[in-house]
Amino acid sequence: MTAFDTKVEELIAKHPHLTKDEAIKIITEKNDRKKQKRNARTNKGGVNKG
Repeated sequence: MTAFDTKVEELIAKHPHLTKDEAIKIITEKNDRKKQKRNARTNKGGVNKG
C-alpha cells in the first residue's frame, strides 16, 4: 500500500459514512492545497533573496 492508500483507508475508518471515491477526492484536494501553500512559501522566499 502507498502512503496515499493508507491515508484514504484511515479517513474511511474515521468516517465510515464516506465512500472510497469521496475519501480520495478529499485527500487529493488536501494535497493540492498543501502544494499551493508550499509553492507560495517557496516563491515568497525566493523573491526576497537576491
